[in-house]
Amino acid sequence: MEREQYLCLDVGGTQIKAACVDARGVMSGKIRYFPARADEGAGCILDHFADIIRRLWPSGTRLAGIRMAFPGPFDYGKGVCLMRGLGKYEHLYQISVRAGLSERLGVGQEDILFVNDAAAFALGEMGFGEAFGAARALFICIGTGCGSAFGLDGKLAPAGTQGVPRSGYVYDAPFLEGCIDDYLSRRGLMALTQEHLGTALDGKALSQRVLQGDEAARQCFMAFGKRIREALSPFWDTFHPDVVCFGGQITGSGVLFLPPVEDACRGRAIRFYITQDTSLRTLQGLTRLCSQ
Repeated sequence: MEREQYLCLDVGGTQIKAACVDARGVMSGKIRYFPARADEGAGCILDHFADIIRRLWPSGTRLAGIRMAFPGPFDYGKGVCLMRGLGKYEHLYQISVRAGLSERLGVGQEDILFVNDAAAFALGEMGFGEAFGAARALFICIGTGCGSAFGLDGKLAPAGTQGVPRSGYVYDAPFLEGCIDDYLSRRGLMALTQEHLGTALDGKALSQRVLQGDEAARQCFMAFGKRIREALSPFWDTFHPDVVCFGGQITGSGVLFLPPVEDACRGRAIRFYITQDTSLRTLQGLTRLCSQ
């Protein structure tokens, strides 16, 4: 019997990753990549989303649902975009993405669900990754910002759980002269390299310097790791996770800056690991939304 398939989209500001995934986390084919077109008008963006979904949808496949991971701010329950001032999806502000896609695709609004991208990643790791079976888990994704999610017994930790911030995220927690997002992010690393090296570098450029034997670049990466350790330690000490998992594009260079974080976790008897594929786990996690 043919299995039902979820049509899953991980919506980013520059790129959309998409795949057809069943409830076991098995993809039908490979992850597909599409431009985000995040600066276009609302109608064009919604048409683009709908076109991606149609292209994913194999003929004759039974639809289990459409699932979308979206960066915030976003009203995930209502499916309404609340982003503005971020340089992406400005024209979707206060528009129901759920209603727009329902109309374009001819599917019920109840079949279209949304979740924060870091939360989808966490659900994927708890359902299909190394965090499976963990009682308490913390997930961090470092990219353009610092995404995070807290897991409790295989599900997203509900509001009010001990050690979970009121917002549910760590990005807006006060840190140094601003908040965590100012420092544990691409722009945070670039500010640090400007300070240490006199040139603003992203993770890829900095890692290339390290591989070329640049000792100052290596020390700069380690300073970034120590900053991550300092920012996240309060959450380890209040939430008491069994597992801490890092994801995001920058973690491809994790071996260069995460040793201080790993050492801190080891000292607290916390199992630490870096995910092998953030995109895969995010798309797999979307299939678990109905269990939340």
